[in-house]
Amino acid sequence: MDFNFIASNELNLDNLNDVEMFINNFPDFQSVVLDNEGELELLLEMMGVANYSVHELDGSDFTKYWDISNYKLPEFNEEQFDQFYSTWIQKSKRKNNMDEYGNLIFLQGLTTKWNKLKYRLVTTLIS
Repeated sequence: MDFNFIASNELNLDNLNDVEMFINNFPDFQSVVLDNEGELELLLEMMGVANYSVHELDGSDFTKYWDISNYKLPEFNEEQFDQFYSTWIQKSKRKNNMDEYGNLIFLQGLTTKWNKLKYRLVTTLIS
């Protein structure tokens, strides 16, 4: 499953109606490929995101979104990210490879920018 992390100062759910609108409105979105929602929940927990709301979407290319706006995402330097990644591999039991490493690398770069924005969400597409 692809989980798309996005951030914005404005939240217009119409931007989740179709993939083209989504890409046009969230050009720096980051997709994280996980096996299921349980892995997303583990990732969010490890990121310090505990209480979030999940919303179903009808009539959209996306099935739901997780509103994590009440939380700042971790801002890691290289050493901190490597430690986080090592713990992630241990807890998730996912394969340790470059694809998996690249899956989460946005936590080392984009989160500083995203934490200055009002909304932070995770979305998933209809599979």
